[in-house]
Amino acid sequence: MEVVSNIRKLIPSFESMLPGSAKLSILFDRSESIRDSVADVKFTLWLTLALVVLVIFLFLRNLSATVIPSLALPLSIAGTFAAMYVLGYSMDNLSLMALTLSVGFVVDDAIVVLENIVRHIEMGEKPFEAALNGTKEIGFTIVSMTLSLTAVFIPSSSWAASSDASSANSPSRSRSRSSSPASCR
Repeated sequence: MEVVSNIRKLIPSFESMLPGSAKLSILFDRSESIRDSVADVKFTLWLTLALVVLVIFLFLRNLSATVIPSLALPLSIAGTFAAMYVLGYSMDNLSLMALTLSVGFVVDDAIVVLENIVRHIEMGEKPFEAALNGTKEIGFTIVSMTLSLTAVFIPSSSWAASSDASSANSPSRSRSRSSSPASCR
């Protein structure tokens, strides 16, 4: 999107180089749909956070239990963006879809663990002991659920790879790479 913004800034200087009868115009700008997708994901993430906090507070009626997921979600998103930056990933539609799905995983897992910890506290355990016992009790289940849900979405990770491969093998790109007569058949 930054590239598109920079190109839009350069258009007036390009137009000044053209003859008076020629006009430079943008036929298609895919960045607009990406900007809309980013805005939708931002809204969805904020709505998810608000609903999670509200639902947990209404059902558990415990302020400290409500604070945990309200901190876990933004921290996990910040960690995701940090990892994407370090690994050199860009923000595209597939990344946005993955981010939205992963937020669902985090919320689901946090609620399940939190409910089990609260159950242990209600049985009379001290909070730290309840956290240890409750997490140990369902830790394998949480890991299994997350891995199985992740496995369901693994095929979508190949969409980007197949899209890149198909654009790399498009006729316009293959012509530009093969300039010698021996490579033409």
